[in-house]
Amino acid sequence: MEGIPIGRKLDLLAHDSYQSLIKTLRRMFRTKVICTELAQVPSSKAHVLTYEDKEGDWMMVGDVPWKLFLTTVKKLKITRADKC
Repeated sequence: MEGIPIGRKLDLLAHDSYQSLIKTLRRMFRTKVICTELAQVPSSKAHVLTYEDKEGDWMMVGDVPWKLFLTTVKKLKITRADKC
């Protein structure tokens, strides 16, 4: 999460969809995490899941199909929705 250094690893291959990933992150960080694929409206108390791809660009999670996401993701970041 933004501003909180966390040295946790997450096995993305253990998940079969964005929904599964979001569910795990919600439990890990005890906060509302949303992504574009789930078509949720951000609130001030929500967090948005973004990722860095192999080219160094930051993208919204859910913008590409799950299988493509798995091949391009390098790093995940949870950001406050009001900062996006």
